[in-house]
Amino acid sequence: MPDQPPFWSVVIPLYNKGPYIEATVASVLAQSDPDFEIVVVDDGSTDRGPDLVAGLSDPRIRLIRQANAGVSAARNQGIQASRGAFVAFLDGDDLYHPECLARLRALHAQFPQAAVLGGREQRLAHADMAGHQFSSLPAHLPCRIVDNLPAEFLRVGLPFSSSSVAVSRQLLSSLPFAFPPGESMGEDLDLWFRLAERGPIALIDAQIAVYRVGIASSLMGSFHGLDLLPVWHRMRVRALAGSMSRAQAKDSLRVVAEMEVTLARRLMRVAHFGPAWARLRDGRVAMRGRRWWLTFAVWLTGSASLARRLR
Repeated sequence: MPDQPPFWSVVIPLYNKGPYIEATVASVLAQSDPDFEIVVVDDGSTDRGPDLVAGLSDPRIRLIRQANAGVSAARNQGIQASRGAFVAFLDGDDLYHPECLARLRALHAQFPQAAVLGGREQRLAHADMAGHQFSSLPAHLPCRIVDNLPAEFLRVGLPFSSSSVAVSRQLLSSLPFAFPPGESMGEDLDLWFRLAERGPIALIDAQIAVYRVGIASSLMGSFHGLDLLPVWHRMRVRALAGSMSRAQAKDSLRVVAEMEVTLARRLMRVAHFGPAWARLRDGRVAMRGRRWWLTFAVWLTGSASLARRLR
């Protein structure tokens, strides 16, 4: 009989994560739902990480090597190579809860109309990862549908992470591209918001993955950019073009405006008050909020020290 494709394809981009990758892969191998394959995409690592993966004997693990092209290209390569009904993502230094995939499968059974499944992550200091013990999850956990991800983002932030989400491979295949090629900041947010414009997201209220905090090479942890990321430019274009519902468009523009305010604060902290005003002006959609006016008040003072006190 032909080899049956698995339900899950777990895509792990790998770039110089040698000290962590074995634990990451082990957390997938320990899943209570064994119906998976693991697709590790080595993005031109210069450490021993790929060799460590190659040394693992489980037949469910596949290692793909490519020249360094960035995390988006690595994830896209993994998607193209995947065979599962759902593609789950896990970063090369994060961990799955042992029940992660089983709980996401149950979520899919409860909300079959949702092509995106997600749960919460637990943020854990790098120093605490080695001795971390997962607690068992309750038998019954709250689950819900999110129809407007921008509104959710404004309210509580992103309700899942790149290591606690799975997407229908069929839906991913219908997109012109999944993760934007050449981008390594906000590239995941770009995909999640575009997916949310196509249908509902099902969420489980449980920490199903662990995010490792405090690694020096972490991109997002070191990001202090003074320009608006492409993800927010594209979101604004889509909202103004009418390619989403009216409610999503309104909240998407508000999300972008809040990012403009954040950028204005960063600019003021380094005494770039002219560019900061341009950001506040472009973010005037957020003028009804206290955060915009507080930022404007500090801008009027011209004080970088006051700007550094804004949170």
